[in-house]
Amino acid sequence: LSELRKEIIPSRFEKAQQPEKNTIQIGLRTLKRLVWLEISWNAEAPRIVTVNPPEKKGEQSTLAKQLHYGLRHMALIEIEQKEFERIISLKFAIRPGESVDKQLIIELMGRHSNILLLDKENKVITIGKQIREKQSRIRPIGTGDFYIPPPCLKGYKPSISESYSHWKN
Repeated sequence: LSELRKEIIPSRFEKAQQPEKNTIQIGLRTLKRLVWLEISWNAEAPRIVTVNPPEKKGEQSTLAKQLHYGLRHMALIEIEQKEFERIISLKFAIRPGESVDKQLIIELMGRHSNILLLDKENKVITIGKQIREKQSRIRPIGTGDFYIPPPCLKGYKPSISESYSHWKN
């Protein structure tokens, strides 16, 4: 994410398309060029990466339309990830220097991966996949709900100061 921050902060949201069921591509205009991010909440390979300009495909998907409508002309002002947590937050404002108006939350957690667009009150505007009560007793979530982050990782937390042999054990 540190490399990504250098490349796309600040930038302006321009386009969204959904080429596959669990993948969205968003175009962000920097001062130098249009950068495309591919965000996937696919269980086998959840990811957020820059990609070459993609062919137009999936602009008419409901999720792409909702992202386009919700983030149109907004500035990406911050990318946040707390420690080694699996949640990435792309924060958008009307202009750089102003307060956060919307967040695109990317949860990269294997089969529990998801993407959510939140308003300034942390209410879900749109979501990659709705989680019904039948699917999760711990955290059902859908459009209109307040966002509750998933439980934190349990167990030993990684550290950069940790030796290789200690990490390997």
